[in-house]
Amino acid sequence: MTLKTIRTILFAPAFLILIGWPTASGSALTLQEAVREGLQVHPAVAAARRDWEAAKAQWQATLSPYLPSLDWTASAEEQNTGGERDHVERSSLSMSYTIFDGGRRRTERDVAMAQLDQARLTLRRTRLDVVRDISAAFVQTLAAQQILKERILQVEDAATDLKVAQGRYRLGVALKSDVLQASVRLEEARFEKVRAEGDWNKAAAELWSLLGRPLKGRSELAGSLEPLPPLADRDHFLALSEKRPVVLNAEQEVKAAQSRKQGTTAPFLPTVSAQASYAATHGSGIYESVDDEHQVGLTATWNLFRLDKFYDRRAASYQLHASRARLADRIRQVRLECHNRYEDVVTAQRSVAAAQEALRQSLHNYRQALGEYRVGKGSILALVQAESALAAARIRRVQSLENYWIARIELERAAGSERIVALPLKVSPQRGEVR
Repeated sequence: MTLKTIRTILFAPAFLILIGWPTASGSALTLQEAVREGLQVHPAVAAARRDWEAAKAQWQATLSPYLPSLDWTASAEEQNTGGERDHVERSSLSMSYTIFDGGRRRTERDVAMAQLDQARLTLRRTRLDVVRDISAAFVQTLAAQQILKERILQVEDAATDLKVAQGRYRLGVALKSDVLQASVRLEEARFEKVRAEGDWNKAAAELWSLLGRPLKGRSELAGSLEPLPPLADRDHFLALSEKRPVVLNAEQEVKAAQSRKQGTTAPFLPTVSAQASYAATHGSGIYESVDDEHQVGLTATWNLFRLDKFYDRRAASYQLHASRARLADRIRQVRLECHNRYEDVVTAQRSVAAAQEALRQSLHNYRQALGEYRVGKGSILALVQAESALAAARIRRVQSLENYWIARIELERAAGSERIVALPLKVSPQRGEVR
């Protein structure tokens, strides 16, 4: 039985896992499609949208004080006076309208508008969080899938070492311990492959959960972790960060505080309202000849002294200063976060380059050790260590790519950008990768 046949028997199930995802679902799922699907079904987005609709209805309700109020009242009574029973029915229609209230209505409407804007920003912030979560889960699933492929290559390399050791042992030019060491290394590689399969299944389950799909569902993912895209200037992201929902929300808090401060002027001014009413009375006995009543009036109310309105005005002034201070602190925090996230991307980008170079060196070292062992110039220990270092370099390369994309996603979130990170659709060939 040839080495190629042995590899086919050993690794066919694992490759079926990787390439045998059901294709009945149609084309592969891209990151953009996953984000659109997740935004439609995610419960947090639906809840934030309902909160925004509720705030919009409450803002519309603040129109009520600007319109007249109309009331209708009706009653029916039976009265017994000195043995005589009288029946009376009353009905009245009244209308009132506030002509001037010192700005209370305007204050309520401005505050409701600020709350509506805050609800809108909360919806936007929730959408950004969901986009970040789905993008990160998508990248982690791709990375877990690639790590599983690398683990399969690791098992293949370990099987090759074992095959060479067995051949040299049969020729009498290697010790039994060489075969045992190579065999142990092969079992370790198989163990790591099993763990990689479990990690891949968990990463995929998290992605399907965010998309509202069954946790054990399968769908091919379209995308690759490389090549790395260009990175915009740091100032570009810092400028975007000052328009994040959390900053705009703090600005709305300042506007609401200003409206509340203006509203504290209302108790110092009179309230003028107009009333009109019509009342009709029908009945028997003394109520038989009661005339209808018509009433039109104008009422002015002016509070001359009330202690709390002075302190309310002072408290509103303090709250306005506090909201401005919180706005400045929010801007400081988001700029610092964006700056640090940018540093994470730069560091991750350099780590990818270092991992690529380490992989190239490890690959050369493994080939050298394998060649030397074939001709009897090297030891099995050096070969096993070289293969183990190559496997670690492969995994480190994938992890560095994963870390880079996670850092990019976190940078976009820190900048408050609604742009979805575009993953490459084609894999660039790797230098000297063993297949």
